[in-house]
Amino acid sequence: MPYAGVRGQRFYYEVGGEGEFVVLLHGVLASADIMEAPATGLASGFRAARIDRRGCGRTTPPTEGPVPLHEEADDVLALLDWFSIEKAHLVGHDEGAEVALEFALRNPGRTGALALLAPSLEGFSLSPEAAAAAADLRASLKADVARALPEKFFPSAIFDAAREREGIFERLEDIFRRYPQSPGRFDRIPRAGAALAGRLAAVSARTFVLAGERDAEDRIRTAKAIAAGIPGAELALLPDASRFLHVEESRAVMRKLTDFFLPEPEIER
Repeated sequence: MPYAGVRGQRFYYEVGGEGEFVVLLHGVLASADIMEAPATGLASGFRAARIDRRGCGRTTPPTEGPVPLHEEADDVLALLDWFSIEKAHLVGHDEGAEVALEFALRNPGRTGALALLAPSLEGFSLSPEAAAAAADLRASLKADVARALPEKFFPSAIFDAAREREGIFERLEDIFRRYPQSPGRFDRIPRAGAALAGRLAAVSARTFVLAGERDAEDRIRTAKAIAAGIPGAELALLPDASRFLHVEESRAVMRKLTDFFLPEPEIER
């Protein structure tokens, strides 16, 4: 298995293709395996690297507990140095979008473009119902991951679109069951300064936000807020797709990502 030894961790990664460098960052409870479809698609025109984030998948689990966002952003920076890459595009799904945004804010000169899929957002105000459900799931996961997945996580409506497609839910279920995350991954250390939600206007990278129309209303609101807050950001909602749109509708998502990263040149008049 390929590993990069940086910052006292052994980061699992898979990389393929040639061209500009793209880093793909998975979301909560997952691993790099959930980013296989977009990585494979991007590898036709880019050098695409998907990693298991700190404390996830095959990467060394942290022992210090919750990982601050700035630490994860610094992990990405260290990995770029390890690969000898000066600038990279980033694709972030779910919580991975927060890491991508934090990296872009901390390292504007080393950030190409950002593509954020079904993003969550540090500091964004959820509805009371959504906040309570998230807290309940987090507590259940910390208590017993193996039990919480089938009892709390998989029955969620965010998997409805996946369940309607042959083999997709089973694929996602296998990914989430395969590598239990470190308990510290279920919490974030509150930061002293402004959260990401209050810093979006400072993001200078060209940004594309993509969400599924069947995702939870709070997640769609989050996507819209990010697109509205980042200057010049583009927003697209994919019909009949939900939280795992890049797996549920991989071809449609790949077309949109390709159009974003490789826009048609303007015709001179």
